[in-house]
Amino acid sequence: MGIGGFLASQAERDHFRFLKKQTSARVSVSCSGEMEREVEEILGPLGVDEKACRIVAESLRKAGRESITDSSSAETLRLRWSQDVGLTAFLLKFGEGMEEVPTKRLYISAFTIGMGYLIGGLIPLLPYFFIDKAQVALIYSCVVTGVVLLIFGAIKAQVTGASGGVGGIVWGAVTTLLVGGIAAGAAFGIVRALESD
Repeated sequence: MGIGGFLASQAERDHFRFLKKQTSARVSVSCSGEMEREVEEILGPLGVDEKACRIVAESLRKAGRESITDSSSAETLRLRWSQDVGLTAFLLKFGEGMEEVPTKRLYISAFTIGMGYLIGGLIPLLPYFFIDKAQVALIYSCVVTGVVLLIFGAIKAQVTGASGGVGGIVWGAVTTLLVGGIAAGAAFGIVRALESD
């Protein structure tokens, strides 16, 4: 699962780089009217009028040219966002909804997903390490997993801001328990079906 997280982040980064190259080439060969239309497609639904969109497009085009010509200066090289200006960056971020994926995110994603699955997979197995009878261990496993899902759901509701008070925390805990229970029940049912054949 960790490798899957790494590969997903890598694919997202590579796709962004491809779109950035493609969009940059399109911006460099397009006439100003075409770019104004693209900016208006993004900002128009937000209530920005056509005249303001033209001004924004021209400012972005100018900012993009200045960032290319000033790229040799030491001050520009120090700024993390120095390449995130101009029409290309605007069209990618607000038109496509994409931002650069830092390389360290690949490793962080792999680690967090891998550890999440490792810990999440060990919790239901813990009772089996300490109890000899599988039927009894199954009951303890269900109880321990249910309690952990309730706690996780409550914490998740609180951290994400979805809580809205005690009722929201309880709702987050219960829905997490239900989803986890349905997933566990489905897995158990599939194993039973396969065993009966």
